Amino acid sequence: MSLPANRHCSIARTLAVLGQKWNLLLLREAFLGRTRFAEFQRIGIPNATLGQRLNDLVDAGLMERVTYQDEGERSREEYVLTEAGRDVLPVLAALSAWGDRHRPQETGQGVVYAAADDERPVHLEFRDERGELVDPDAVTIIRGPAYHAALAAAAADRSAGRDRGAGHAS
Repeated sequence: MSLPANRHCSIARTLAVLGQKWNLLLLREAFLGRTRFAEFQRIGIPNATLGQRLNDLVDAGLMERVTYQDEGERSREEYVLTEAGRDVLPVLAALSAWGDRHRPQETGQGVVYAAADDERPVHLEFRDERGELVDPDAVTIIRGPAYHAALAAAAADRSAGRDRGAGHAS
């Protein structure tokens, strides 16, 4: 993913943080209310990997360590979602929706996304800048300004390289 073309791609930058399956599952668990190391262990992740993945999520700014102390116990750290971590919720919802549609379980959904106040199911959708619903079949991906700026910078670099090379005699 370190290809120059990926440097300006928000998907590639996001995968650098979220691309490990354990990271996404740990974030899912955090949204389910888990905060402690022992609670995260329940997903079957080896302890050494768990420690590293939690460190990665903290380093990436998706979780923060908060010290707590149960009565009569030593102080420990729990892991709490940051604003950036909470912003991953639609990503998890999109992955869940895709999995429920294309890799369904006979027993139904593993998680349901619901309104916090009354638990009515919710879903993701595309809306335009006016707030109007857009059918997913009518949505396309287009190159953004960072892509065009990168193309212009690359062209300028190539041109500068040719200019430097033109001054040398063979």
